[in-house]
Amino acid sequence: MNAARGRRDLTTIYVDILRAIELGARKSHIVYKANLNFCRCRRYLDDLLGMELIKIKTHSPPTWTITERGLEFLKKYGELRGLLLPR
Repeated sequence: MNAARGRRDLTTIYVDILRAIELGARKSHIVYKANLNFCRCRRYLDDLLGMELIKIKTHSPPTWTITERGLEFLKKYGELRGLLLPR
């Protein structure tokens, strides 16, 4: 996150988490890559699970993966960002 940019909105946090787990990740990796604390990360992971953007593989330890719906969300988000950026 860019310090000049200030706080991230919820959508940006979701995108950061999805990008962190595109190839699968454990919770500690997600926390580190998405710049979150464990408590907030758990809340956001629950939200993303409810939206069916991610799923959890019940290995030991659990691994989070992105779903096809999550990949589609990232694609659409990138397209929207492209439209909003100045040319």
